[in-house]
Amino acid sequence: MIEEVEALVGYVFVVGGRAVGATPPGARVELPPRKVQRSREADTFFTLITPAFAASQGNANLYEELSRIAADSYFRSSGGVTSGLRDAVTAVHDNLLSYEQAGPRGGANMICLVLRGGEVYLARTGAVLCLVRQADDVQTLPADLHEVSSPVGRLGSGDAPDVRLSRHEVGPGDVMVLADAGLSHAALDEIAAGLAAPDVPDIIEALKPLCGRDAQAMVVQFVSAETPDPAPPPPRKSTRASTPAASAPVSTPAPSTSASAAAHAGAALDSEPADADAGEIQAGYDEQAGDMPAESDSAGPTPVPHRLAGGLVRVLSGVARGINVGLDRVLPEPEEESGPRVPAMLAAGLAILVPVLVVFVVVALRLSQVDLTAFEQQVAEVEEAAREAETIPLDDIANARTAWLAVVQRVELVETSSGRGNDPALLRVRARAQEVLDRFDQVTRVEPIALRNFGQGARLGNPVIRGQADVYTLNLAESTVFRDTLNPNTVSLMTRNTQPVVQRGQAVGSFSVRELRDMAWMAEGGVQRANVLAALDTQGILVTYSPTFAPATAQRLAGADMWSDPVKMVAWRGRLYLLDPAANQVWRYVPVGNSYPNPPEAYFEPESDRDLSAATDFGIDGAGNLYILNADGSIRKYNGGVEMPFSYTNMPYDGGILSGSGLFLDADSALTAMYVLDPDDESVYQVTLSGQFRFRFRAADPGAWSDLTGIFVDGAQIYVTSGPVLYTFNLDDYSPTPTPTPPG
Repeated sequence: MIEEVEALVGYVFVVGGRAVGATPPGARVELPPRKVQRSREADTFFTLITPAFAASQGNANLYEELSRIAADSYFRSSGGVTSGLRDAVTAVHDNLLSYEQAGPRGGANMICLVLRGGEVYLARTGAVLCLVRQADDVQTLPADLHEVSSPVGRLGSGDAPDVRLSRHEVGPGDVMVLADAGLSHAALDEIAAGLAAPDVPDIIEALKPLCGRDAQAMVVQFVSAETPDPAPPPPRKSTRASTPAASAPVSTPAPSTSASAAAHAGAALDSEPADADAGEIQAGYDEQAGDMPAESDSAGPTPVPHRLAGGLVRVLSGVARGINVGLDRVLPEPEEESGPRVPAMLAAGLAILVPVLVVFVVVALRLSQVDLTAFEQQVAEVEEAAREAETIPLDDIANARTAWLAVVQRVELVETSSGRGNDPALLRVRARAQEVLDRFDQVTRVEPIALRNFGQGARLGNPVIRGQADVYTLNLAESTVFRDTLNPNTVSLMTRNTQPVVQRGQAVGSFSVRELRDMAWMAEGGVQRANVLAALDTQGILVTYSPTFAPATAQRLAGADMWSDPVKMVAWRGRLYLLDPAANQVWRYVPVGNSYPNPPEAYFEPESDRDLSAATDFGIDGAGNLYILNADGSIRKYNGGVEMPFSYTNMPYDGGILSGSGLFLDADSALTAMYVLDPDDESVYQVTLSGQFRFRFRAADPGAWSDLTGIFVDGAQIYVTSGPVLYTFNLDDYSPTPTPTPPG
């Protein structure tokens, strides 16, 4: 029979090479809620969700919310444990795909386990690992830790999650560590030595030196159900906030135990504590009782809010004494015959209520005082970290960039733990850190103007702008094309048409519009009139619209049965090109008169070596070179179906492009360039046709470009679509971000 065990939990959180005294935002331990199906009553759910890339500046609130979603999804699921774990992973993946505010750059990793009795069920996806110590045996999942260096299968990347499952029997003394890639480069013998430590605090201290510059880990030690709770050490005599250095047990068979308490089981055992000192809090309550402790010599001057709180306490005490004197007068002793009288019930109520109110106000003031003390201490530590970062020369890019990334992380942790997101001091530190990081990462912050929001659920494709006046926007979600008019005097729309010029179900000639995939402007070619907007329908229909000769017209393209699923179209010198990743081909239509009567030509020969399965967009330059953008942001260049050399050069220090969702090739301007949309990086890149880096644009408003889908360039005016919104900004308003220089 498998012995029933409980768990002790602690955390390792390293940012920029420095241990942080806080629980990682994506870490959670959850007991079953009160109302849960019988198959989940004995389960305890553990999870750790981390950014796919260590340098990612994700929002701490997001990871806390994702961990909550994972736990809720598991306990609401039915079936076996493994199916519940899959449901939890899928729920996180789906939420990341739909997140529109501040999604993590490049996706997220996730590892979770369920403890039931003496069995553990583990699920992992992305760049995560699990360390298992049982007796003298140490096992790693995966067996080769170097496999976790690249976050393959990360959540929120668009593909279905690749979940690795395993089951383990555990007993008292066994240890499991759930971690991200920060521990992947440690030597196995060093890991084994660290896991051999007797208890959670010692294990954590042994693992910290083995971590990379950024690491998150959850340490779980299994103990018998009869093991007593570890006693916390005595409070330190210091005005610094400290964290209890003991881990709390999590009992698996007790559904009645508070889930919220279990979620915070264990301490963030660290040399950089962040919570209020237990002794300091207790001193506050002793002060209420009249036993005022002596102030520490190291406390320094009492902050103004503290003096104010003390004054209010003294005033309230005086009020209470005055009320007591008044009550003595209106409620004389029984032998007195004179003096005013009040009803006995009212007097009794006042006698009870007034002291209760005084105590309540005093306690509230003291608690707010303690909270303010902890918050002020945290802000001071953040400011100190910023001052330390300022001392690192900016030409030491690796160390300086890591230090400022750590400052941003610390700001987010304080904002999350305190719930104060608009503190002036933290905002100043964040602004300075962001300024330095933008210089290192060669980011040019822009203030894009939102021209039009097409409403919830809209997903926009590449817009088309003609004559600096007409704006055509394709809503892929509803297969509608809208035509709006730009104001020539201001950067805004003069008209916003609610009636589309082309829409799903519309009769165009003898055809009916079904599913529009892309559109392009055709100055010439196999169409009835020149200068028309052409939209591609998946059923093989080319819909054309002329603003001069409305309404829309259509023609059936020959050989559409050869297609698989074209996703993009380009008009070049009258020819029509269709990108068809599913068919591993680019189809080319050659015009004859006012139509395309012949089946398409295959751009690539059958025996050519190419893989277009991940292609997302493409463009053609004036020389006829074809550039294909892949989902990972890479570009392949072809001429006549033969691949030509192409690579990015002089990219930013952090590596540059993470993903690619859209491409625009500007061959009409004096300085030709390509523009690449990177939704994972929330950036628009400008590179030369040879791949040399020029610009990396990001919106000043975080999250505005979290779902980049389309782009069009009209001279210096750039138009991009993100989610349901069409934005614009002018290239002439910005210059490349300079090389980092010291402040002042």
